[in-house]
Amino acid sequence: MHLVSTIGLQVALVVGFAAGSLTIGMSGMSGMNGGGGSSTLAGMQFPDERANPPANPPSISPDVAPEGAMLKEASRTIDTLVDAMIAKQPGLKPQPKTRDEQFLRRIYLDLAGRIPTIDEAGEFLTSHKRDKRDLLVKKLLSSEANVSTMFTWWADMLRARSRLQDRFDGQPYIDWIKQSIRENKPYNKMVNELICAKGPATSRGNGATGYYLADAGMPQDNMANTVRVFLGTRLSCAQCHDHPFDKWTRKDFFQMAAFTEGTEVKTNEGDISRAMKKASSNVPYSADQIARRVGETLGVQVTNASVGSIALPHDYQYKDAHPGDRVKAMTMFKDDIIKDAKDNIRESYGSWMTSEVNPRFTLVVANRMWKRLMRIGLIEPLDKMEDDTVPTNPELATYLVKLMKDVKYDLRKFQEVICDTNAYQRQSIPGDANRFKFFHEGQPLRRLSAEQVWDSLMTLTIDNVDGVKGEGAEPLYKFYDGNKDKSPEQLASIVMKAGEAQDEIDDMNKELRDLRDKMAKGDKSVDGKIKELEGKQTALRPAADVFTPYYESGYKDPGPMRRASELPSPMQPGHFLRVFGQSNRLIIDNSSDSMNLTQALELMNGMVETTILGDEKSVLKQQLAKVKDPDDKVKVLYVAILSRMPTNYEMDYGHKVMALAPNKKGVEYLGWALINSAEFAFNQ
Repeated sequence: MHLVSTIGLQVALVVGFAAGSLTIGMSGMSGMNGGGGSSTLAGMQFPDERANPPANPPSISPDVAPEGAMLKEASRTIDTLVDAMIAKQPGLKPQPKTRDEQFLRRIYLDLAGRIPTIDEAGEFLTSHKRDKRDLLVKKLLSSEANVSTMFTWWADMLRARSRLQDRFDGQPYIDWIKQSIRENKPYNKMVNELICAKGPATSRGNGATGYYLADAGMPQDNMANTVRVFLGTRLSCAQCHDHPFDKWTRKDFFQMAAFTEGTEVKTNEGDISRAMKKASSNVPYSADQIARRVGETLGVQVTNASVGSIALPHDYQYKDAHPGDRVKAMTMFKDDIIKDAKDNIRESYGSWMTSEVNPRFTLVVANRMWKRLMRIGLIEPLDKMEDDTVPTNPELATYLVKLMKDVKYDLRKFQEVICDTNAYQRQSIPGDANRFKFFHEGQPLRRLSAEQVWDSLMTLTIDNVDGVKGEGAEPLYKFYDGNKDKSPEQLASIVMKAGEAQDEIDDMNKELRDLRDKMAKGDKSVDGKIKELEGKQTALRPAADVFTPYYESGYKDPGPMRRASELPSPMQPGHFLRVFGQSNRLIIDNSSDSMNLTQALELMNGMVETTILGDEKSVLKQQLAKVKDPDDKVKVLYVAILSRMPTNYEMDYGHKVMALAPNKKGVEYLGWALINSAEFAFNQ
């Protein structure tokens, strides 16, 4: 399977991928078995929608709760506004509604960040409930799978990393984002907590401080990032000169920067280092590095001086002020929100930023969420709003702002409304859409994100894919709780003992290198000494790691096979996720969904062959082992990988593959071809 065999190429042609083509045969995605009636898979009945098309459910059922009725009415209003705009475009008409199997895969990718398991697909496709789409949307929005995929959305936007500034542990920040999503914290509250964050960064529940750790030492960059993310405006040009294409002046920039003037990130490693030198003239070589880690973990905190003004730079060049003048904090829209010098300036800033009266805050998040589900925003780019910017559908944009306020910035409810619309549930449009003039007559095709590809492959690999978790920041919280009240002298003693142990380990490494060189040259007599030194190193390592007492005693590292949200953020260059375009999270929304040859080679010759199809313990292989009939094996592959049943034509090809493939590897060849197909790679 390292090369595309004749059989593999034929199967690839069936599912829409051939010779590098990225088009998708829409008729080939019709889903259910083409013979009419119903199809079965290991005892499950899959109704044929073409033989028995489901009736459209009523817009509002009589037994829907008042809030549910409001959300239903909002969905219908959105459809009215979308359809009215489509009707104004000559020759444009809406796409048909998705069939169940198309909706199933789309909604799982959008709300769960992965394809459905074979059991999840069977549960939905065999259901005859009229409101099964609504029920599935609600289920996914409240699931742990949604926490995972929404974390990716937030992490790309906030540049959340496992290491912030390559200095600070970012896990408390990551945990805070995930827990906020899990609690369904309103968007405006979440943003307010980020902007107002202060205090010890490793204190349990205070991970929002990571928002400032990410820009430690660069407060003006932090302000520019805040405006770009939450107000959809690129203000950074005005840091050096009046904006060349917008109304913002250099003075506007510094008046905004004044809100966070005095906000600093501080650590206490200097206090520890001074205490070590005072206690002993013979400080272990490794102690300085350990002191830095302790200080940047235990002592890191965000301070808030509430200055409320800032000095203009020495090269300020405009007549409205002079270099060195102190300017008072004022919003870029000329709102004077500081009424009292005793005010907490940053809290005033956060309250204004997330206020309903802020002219852009609600519009920006509504547009971001619309794009997240509808592929193209009403305003593009998302973060380049100017005074003359006009949404492609102004009436709809106005209504989405009202809706976001009506649901009190509850992103789950907002997404529930959008997912219930006919506009969201329309079939896809092949080809590239003009993102600056698109009216949502259908869903633009979009390649799966790096995280969606990886997490979908994990769905085929491991059981309980959403329940496999990394350790998180718990050891850091315990370390903080256990040491926060210690003096610099006490911490210095702990660090020096760890340094002594680490120095011993390092000294043994030098001796081990010499012994291993002798072993490589044929001297077998050193084998016993090597094992002795390795044993001593193992015994010393807990003493060299100051965090050892705080690790979870029963925690077992699940290894690399887990969802992207549970891996280091981001993964190192060269990892599958980075190859497929995962953001480096140094720049806002820096992920990519472009395709390249390296990605194709990764799918053709990597974990798909060795882990998913080559390991008998993988979920897919276990599911295939449960069925013996060749028909059922083909159906298992299609439902597990593409979330649909094969057509009669595809069933015939499946049999040919199993009959002609060498070494009785037909099932693996077919599965390999489906995972390497364009249909798998795209969210239609």
